[in-house]
Amino acid sequence: MRYPAARSTRKFRMTMLATLLCMLCGAPSGWAAPPRVNRADVPSGILYDLAVPVARLDFFDGSPSAPAASAVTLRQAIFELTHASLDTPVWPGLRAFHDDGDLTVRIGLLDVRYDRIRAGADASGAARVENGSLVLDAGALESARAFLAAPLRGYTYRGADARFVLDARLFVADAATGRPERIAADFGDGAGYRPLRWNVPVAVHYASTGTYTVRVRMTTTTGEARYAAFGMDVRALVTPSPNDTIPLTGTQTYNGGTASGRAFVYLAPGNTVLTKPAVVVEGFDIDNTMNWDELYALLNQENLLEDLRTRGYDAVVLDFTESTEYIQRNAFVLVDLIHQVQAMINPADDFPLVGASMGGLVSRYALAWMENNADPHRVRNFISFDVPHAGANIPLGIQYWLDFFSGQSVEAADLLARLDTPAARQMLLYHHTTPAGATGAADPMRGAFETELAGMGDYPAQPRMVALSNGSGVGADQGFVAGAQIISYVYNGFLVIVRGNVWAVPNGGPVQIFQGLLDPIIGSTEALDVSVSGTLPWDNAPGGSRSSMAQMDAVVAPYGDIVALHDSHCFIPAVSALAITTTDPFYDIAGDADLLAHTPFDNLFIPDTNEPHVTVTPANAVWLLDEIDPPVTAVRSATVPPAFASIAASPNPFGDQTLVRWQLTRGAQVRAEVYDVRGRRVTTLLDAARPAGPGEVRWTGHDGNGRRVAAGVYFVRVRAAGETQTRRLVLVR
Repeated sequence: MRYPAARSTRKFRMTMLATLLCMLCGAPSGWAAPPRVNRADVPSGILYDLAVPVARLDFFDGSPSAPAASAVTLRQAIFELTHASLDTPVWPGLRAFHDDGDLTVRIGLLDVRYDRIRAGADASGAARVENGSLVLDAGALESARAFLAAPLRGYTYRGADARFVLDARLFVADAATGRPERIAADFGDGAGYRPLRWNVPVAVHYASTGTYTVRVRMTTTTGEARYAAFGMDVRALVTPSPNDTIPLTGTQTYNGGTASGRAFVYLAPGNTVLTKPAVVVEGFDIDNTMNWDELYALLNQENLLEDLRTRGYDAVVLDFTESTEYIQRNAFVLVDLIHQVQAMINPADDFPLVGASMGGLVSRYALAWMENNADPHRVRNFISFDVPHAGANIPLGIQYWLDFFSGQSVEAADLLARLDTPAARQMLLYHHTTPAGATGAADPMRGAFETELAGMGDYPAQPRMVALSNGSGVGADQGFVAGAQIISYVYNGFLVIVRGNVWAVPNGGPVQIFQGLLDPIIGSTEALDVSVSGTLPWDNAPGGSRSSMAQMDAVVAPYGDIVALHDSHCFIPAVSALAITTTDPFYDIAGDADLLAHTPFDNLFIPDTNEPHVTVTPANAVWLLDEIDPPVTAVRSATVPPAFASIAASPNPFGDQTLVRWQLTRGAQVRAEVYDVRGRRVTTLLDAARPAGPGEVRWTGHDGNGRRVAAGVYFVRVRAAGETQTRRLVLVR
């Protein structure tokens, strides 16, 4: 969020003394303590100069021109006012101001009077520090008021029937301000202002998608009007509701605790009960804000979810209560879901399971655990969607940036706390330490998790397993080289010098990855310089990307400007998503003539370019549908024999041609297709009825247009009677 240009260039109404006071409050260890303040000298009990003004409360003054706020602004404002309070405010905790996933958008309201040092008060001597105490003469302070409103979730996928509620639990006010009753809001839907009552939902109907400005007006008992605003992103007008929600509890405890969750059931057209399930497991939801609407939007990229439903599949989508729990705890939640799904469907039926991002690790652990404990899972095929099998990556320099500035920014503190959760520690290739280490290393919890998996055989053995990567298979980097600077934050002011520079980890090193400096003209300096060596270049490696740097660039800093020199970094390395047996981030995937021998998976989809993590594209959507749909793997009663008695390709490797031969147990329509290592169809060799007995088809190394294809690894996929057999082919020239 950026404030209006006309106001963002306005200088702080702070003197040298006031600025120094704000810098000294809540600063990291090593800084001088703030001066003592006599409570009787501050009428409101809140001296805003004692907080670092990241939220810029002077903008949110209740005037009609006040800028739009957000949940981040609201949390930061509460964070700062708490630090600036000389009393102990009785306000809701900051965690209450995080989205809880409810479809009704909850609105928080802040109406707080505070004091600040008047401009020029230090020059006149009216405000001064004597013997460690702040002395405030008459006229040294001026009173101000902060008034802002913000939604805990700034978007909706139900714009045609959006629901808002002014939540009384989210009202923050000073001791002298009571809860206002005369509040109205204009939601930007053309209906104008309408009254708001505490805890009473309001229905709002938007006619189109887009971003709307919601304006809130409060009228005091004296007739004074105060205004606030916030943005609302209408991402969709209507999202279909699930047909059912299944409550879930982990079947086992892990490390003394049990996780929970829920599964949304969205039936295929014509189904009244769960009949043909496709189970999907959510990934690392860092704030646990995803509900059905967000999951539906994510899964229905390229109409994928609706296409599955047209094929008769019932979507069963697992949503964890706390996705940042130990992966093992959430794996036992999935075990509970698998048991419940089995009880609802035909005992002879099996089903596909898709694990997205961390959800793939949860799925891998759950299936391997069930197999090791003789607990049948009936999962016929496991689809791994950009899963960090060999680790995930958040630039180590960014982790130290969050650590260094967490004393000034509630969002930095929140993000750092999420990176310190069990699931993040179990996945990250490099994790920050205190004090900073001289090389990148994973948290010990990661090694413990890998050891547990290895003890169960690493991967489940019974289902067909396939993997999709959003990372490049031809070695494309993220637009920068190892060791390159990715964040520039430099402020050279008269009162303070600030540095918050970040570099990508090097390929070897030593290279500096973080420079942090808070150097006031008065008081102690806080600095943190981190250099590492012996690291692998994960930040710029081929992989599904995350726009962490662009998100940092969008933050409004109290001093200077945070500049992203590159928008995105590697989040899930391609070699990790494909579980290739290598430690080389730039392993030549496309050049591996025997790629499937170096991965536990039976088939792979690999794009040429790096894509945002867990992105469904037109190309991989087709591949996903083919892998989830029954023709890929057999769905048959135990009394029906397999369609294929045998299948083989010879010669293999081959130069001019190869024959793919099979033995059918019964007559069937046979379709034979050739795919490359990225899952793209090269040619269709056969699509015709064939009798029981032997059969064959020839491939001469040409595509569907008759052009010779390059030497390398290909796969021939032969389908018959609802079954698929795949064989690897090696073409040499």
